[in-house]
Formats: sequence, structure tokens, C-alpha cells
Amino acid sequence: YRAIDADGHTLDISLRKKRDNHSAYTFIKRLIKQFGKPQMIIIDQAPSTKVAMSKVIKDFKLTPNCHCTSKYLNNLIEQDHRHIKVRKISYQSINTAKNTIKGIECIYGLYKKNRRSLQIYGFSPCRVISIMLAS
Repeated sequence: YRAIDADGHTLDISLRKKRDNHSAYTFIKRLIKQFGKPQMIIIDQAPSTKVAMSKVIKDFKLTPNCHCTSKYLNNLIEQDHRHIKVRKISYQSINTAKNTIKGIECIYGLYKKNRRSLQIYGFSPCRVISIMLAS
């Protein structure tokens, strides 16, 4: 899962073994707790995210029209991770895939405009790189 704001900044990234209702719900719940209630959420048309979104609307008392599923409004996020979607070698485990994708996202995040100094977002490439180098 991936969350970006209206300006194209990456808020958070999550890689799960399964793309089910529970993992989508926990990802959206974590974003709302970290950044507050959103004005609008645009999701893809996957059934798991639709079910998770209806549960989030009920649990967090969001307005029912705060989310939409649109093929064309979702283009911003689809273009944001097109460099990840290219075919990679198969990974031996989920941890290998997670670490590789995290590294690719960190390097790509450094090239995004004004990402080095912003600390208001949950995903900071400089912080993640320093954590990866320390371990």
C-alpha cells in the first residue's frame, strides 16, 4: 500500500503478504492516527480497500462522501510508483522484498522536490537511510 498527499509527497508505504481487508484497514487507520482525518481519500477499485474504507468511515465517523474510487483520479499515485512496478527479480522472502523496495523508495524520495528537509510527513528518506546504514 502507498499513500501520497495532493502535492505528490509520499506519506507512508506498507508491504504485506496478503492484500486483504485487515491489512488495508490497518494501513488506513495508521494514516488517520498519524495525519488526522482527511478531506478526501481516493482509492483503487480493489474489493479489499472498499470494505476497509467503509469500516474506516464507520469507526472514525468520517463523512460518507470523503472517499471515491476513480480510475482517473488515482493516476497521481499510479505514476508515483511506476518505477517499482517494473518487473524485479523474484524475492526469497517478504523481508528481502521489503528491504529492497524500502531502499528504492528512499533513493527515489531523495530526488523528489523538497523531501530532504520536510519532517511533517511520516516517510523521510534521510531518516530511513540513516537507520538502514546503522543496522
